[in-house]
Amino acid sequence: MLASSLAPVGVVVYTQEFRVHALLHMRSGTSTAWVLNSEDRSFLSLTDATMFRPTVADPPADADRVYGTAYAAVPKAHVSWMVGGAPDGGQDGYGRQPRQVYVMYANCALRGQFHMRAENRLSDFLATITAQKPFQTLFDVSLLEHGPNGTQVDTWNVLQRHAFVTVNLRLAGAVFDVRDAPAGRTDPRNA
Repeated sequence: MLASSLAPVGVVVYTQEFRVHALLHMRSGTSTAWVLNSEDRSFLSLTDATMFRPTVADPPADADRVYGTAYAAVPKAHVSWMVGGAPDGGQDGYGRQPRQVYVMYANCALRGQFHMRAENRLSDFLATITAQKPFQTLFDVSLLEHGPNGTQVDTWNVLQRHAFVTVNLRLAGAVFDVRDAPAGRTDPRNA
């Protein structure tokens, strides 16, 4: 009975070790973030999985294919970010507004929007949410390829665009607020 309430959805799971193209079986009305944040299972169960080296090229090259299997279990704690499934609708309302951010990872950057209260500082949002639910929906996302040394993230090439992705804030190397700095503020490193 339980299995009949699940529907397969295509996902791409990015870990530091692999990139996995697979099917995730989800209940209707359930978000990807909820599945990843639930503590009843420490592994993400995937079917029809193809594992690739951790590339961001789309599509991945055949030479990057590592393994194909009918079933794969990926530790949730290793999931850096994931494409597919369903967005978290719980971020809507309650005075929340889109806040543009960069979420940085070792081999890429994601530019997108968290929905948060306008008066919240990004640091407060991250401190609260990361402790409770590290997997969060990032909306209107551009996947950026790391640029050459000395270039700023806002000049990096866009490789992919997604309506939403689910990010693991505990594995992010950094999260940058994209809002403009206040006029007249000097860089304290130059003081």
